[in-house]
Amino acid sequence: AATKVAVSLATPEQILGYFTLIAIKIVDTDLPDDLAKIFKIRNLTSGAPAVLLAQLGVDRNIGSAGLGTFLLRQAMRHALNGALEVGGVALIVDAISPGVAAWYTKRIPDFVPLTTDGLRFILPMRTLAASLQQES
Repeated sequence: AATKVAVSLATPEQILGYFTLIAIKIVDTDLPDDLAKIFKIRNLTSGAPAVLLAQLGVDRNIGSAGLGTFLLRQAMRHALNGALEVGGVALIVDAISPGVAAWYTKRIPDFVPLTTDGLRFILPMRTLAASLQQES
């Protein structure tokens, strides 16, 4: 796992936000058939590498200054770089509530729901790479 922290330049001891990425594996039974085909992991019981965005948080006193979106983009960049170095087919995100799930999908419309409760999403690394390339 790797946690990155954003701090204030004026007061470095103040944590403004953070995110944590974890290397995981996904197996075909975790995915709907159409996604298992896309990721080419059908009948691959040993799994395929992926990156889980395990945590993303922002100090509530920051308000809507855009730090959350910035940290999400940074997490995506780190996930892509890690996937390019050691392998990874997707970024997976677990939202803690429907409101947070809506926040993620508003910022990254390409997230595909993985669970019926709509709180776990997956984003293929190819799609993630294309999204980041469009920003440049």
